Amino acid sequence: MTMLSKKQPGSLFFPLPAAWLAFLICSTAPVDIPGSHVLSLCAADVEPAVIVEQSLQWNATIYRIAYGDCTVEWIARDTEAGVIKYQPRCALPLSGQLPLLKKICAEFLKSDKHAQSFRTLFWGRLSPDGINAGMQEMSFRLALAAYKSADWNAKNGTPRHGDINGFVKALANRELIYPELKELFGGFNRRVTFSCAEKVLVVEAGKLAYYDKLKQYGVTATDKLPFDCMAWFSVSAVPQK
Repeated sequence: MTMLSKKQPGSLFFPLPAAWLAFLICSTAPVDIPGSHVLSLCAADVEPAVIVEQSLQWNATIYRIAYGDCTVEWIARDTEAGVIKYQPRCALPLSGQLPLLKKICAEFLKSDKHAQSFRTLFWGRLSPDGINAGMQEMSFRLALAAYKSADWNAKNGTPRHGDINGFVKALANRELIYPELKELFGGFNRRVTFSCAEKVLVVEAGKLAYYDKLKQYGVTATDKLPFDCMAWFSVSAVPQK
């Protein structure tokens, strides 16, 4: 385990040291956003390993895994026991990240001192930009679900009843816009639910990168749909019978 005490410009932590084992891992799950391509990890002849580091400055344990240009971190701060921050720098869609996420989750649950109290995953944006812009699955599903919902006014871009944060939370769970996370945590006998939406963004559908896909369902360019927010997930153990 590497002890870090200095801040690297532009990043909280030092670069990941090389740590790889010879093996094959695969990711062949389909992606439902046109133009996205899952890079099969079967093509690799090495298996990425999870690196665990301690940041004294940030009082956190960082679980990091990398595959090519894709790096995923789970950050667990001692001052927020039970809360994990998901921090990717990755061009792969979620389906392509699943093999990495499963390995990082396994390491966290096996070794973290707060693993038993793990209850919250702070996901961040549903529609990120920059290198993470390939992760549009949840954004697409949310926009389409809102369009189909009788409780959403696509002309005004508002829910017909209640506040928009509550609407997005309920819709995300009802339509299960996060199947990748359900698969991830289900493999560890844990249940995941969308617990909170903050700073929901609404835009005309024609401005979305995946509008061509939405058009297939009857969405018009002027329909105003929710597509992004800061997302929090609740994670709980499934009672064993």
